Amino acid sequence: MTKHEFIKLMLFPKEWVEWDMLPDELMEIQIKGYEPGHEDASEHDRNGAFHWWLKRNPTKEQLTKLLKLTYLDPDPLMGKDIRSYIRKSNNYTSDIEAN
Repeated sequence: MTKHEFIKLMLFPKEWVEWDMLPDELMEIQIKGYEPGHEDASEHDRNGAFHWWLKRNPTKEQLTKLLKLTYLDPDPLMGKDIRSYIRKSNNYTSDIEAN
């Protein structure tokens, strides 16, 4: 499966690609772990992408992108949950919310 096919199948909003938030390292991990049927719970893969970033101590710019991506995600409850983790990140400041 190609990176593009995986992104489409897992319902990643196009901004993940436009904002360069799906690096090859992350995609290799996710595609390797894919099994047919995972698309039925695609929020798990998107959630994993968010947490992959959060484990890497993202910059303020990356946190701003991640925050915006939570609002674009097709699963609003998951997006809300991820926002709570973003707010706990080391580089988080309240002005990220305004961007």
